[in-house]
Amino acid sequence: MAATYRKDPVKAVRGQAFIKPLHQYLGHDLDGRLTNFARNRGIKVRYEATILGSTKPKDVDVAVVDPDNGPLMLIGVRSQMSSVGKNVLEYYQGIVGEAVSLQERFPLTTLGYVYLHPWRSIKQDREREPIDHQRYARMYAAVSGRSGRDYKNVRGVFDEFAYMIVDFNRDPPLLRDDDMTHWGLDVDLSLGTFLDRMVAKFNSRLVFWDIFV
Repeated sequence: MAATYRKDPVKAVRGQAFIKPLHQYLGHDLDGRLTNFARNRGIKVRYEATILGSTKPKDVDVAVVDPDNGPLMLIGVRSQMSSVGKNVLEYYQGIVGEAVSLQERFPLTTLGYVYLHPWRSIKQDREREPIDHQRYARMYAAVSGRSGRDYKNVRGVFDEFAYMIVDFNRDPPLLRDDDMTHWGLDVDLSLGTFLDRMVAKFNSRLVFWDIFV
């Protein structure tokens, strides 16, 4: 991902060449967790699945879809590699709006999001750009952790969230999940536990079908 971005940052982001390996990582892991029962039902992991929200269709990056019952699990993915402070609030508003739209139409679907920021910008001439990771982690924690008996009536809060802080100046790049343990967050935002948390939450709600192992 780092090499792709450095080669041509604009092309990498606009053409999604940079972020697609992350889509594949998440989708491959979920596919490996599907049970024989799920496969026999025709449940599949799909990429860029067009899901009809309450206001408009949304291309969801990674989706687990049942042929009869629609989306069982949806995961959005976004990266911001530069101009973070300038655009982060606009994107934050956008992903919360997406959550509201999808949850209004599919309130029982397990909804997650993965958001990536660099530890330090690697875009040429932007290397000294300040990025307030602790502040952004608190923002994402505020819209994570939809739970409780009444969870299906909650809108604009994701079931689980992962905030990826990646040091692309390391070889190989270093995922800095451990940094967030010192910030007093009341939810887990680490990528290392994200899919485990998503599957555990899904399984706790759909107790009559074994979809994931």
